[in-house]
Parts: sequence; C-alpha cells; structure tokens
Amino acid sequence: TEAKLDQLPSNMLGMVDTIVASQGHVFVGTWFSTFSGYICRVRGYHGRADSSYYFYEKKKYAMQSKEPPSDPYYTREWPTAWNDIDIDIDGEL
Repeated sequence: TEAKLDQLPSNMLGMVDTIVASQGHVFVGTWFSTFSGYICRVRGYHGRADSSYYFYEKKKYAMQSKEPPSDPYYTREWPTAWNDIDIDIDGEL
C-alpha cells in the first residue's frame, strides 16, 4: 500500500519520522536532541533500548546504562522510564 505522505499536514511528518525511527533495528541519535530522546523512549517502550545509541562517543552506550537520572534532565531519556512499568507496587503484572 502507498503511504500518501504528501497528503498529510506538514506538522505531522515529525510524528511519522518518530514512529519509523523507533521501529528500526538500530537507532543512533544526538545526545542533546529532545527528538532523539523521544525516539529512544518509544524504543524503550517497545523493548528496543539495547539497540539505541548516541552519536556522542562519551555517551554512546547511555541507553544501556543503569545510572540514575541526572541534571540536565531534558537531554535524554532514562531506562527507568520504561523498565518494569507493567509491574504494580506489589511486584505483580
């Protein structure tokens, strides 16, 4: 089937880009990009965080890190946002 993206309002194309990028086998984003951060978050929700990376060499494997969130908070997503989100307080699904 044809996507017909030319019929979409231009302000929706970023959302389409996010969905497409979040479903790839591997994603490499930019460390200070909130757009990349959101794609990494969606990938985390879908269990793809282990194949999400940042281009910035010092932070390349940040999505696989277990370190807690730190300032500046807006720069990226943390795995704590999606790890075990389906488990309630008592530890049950």
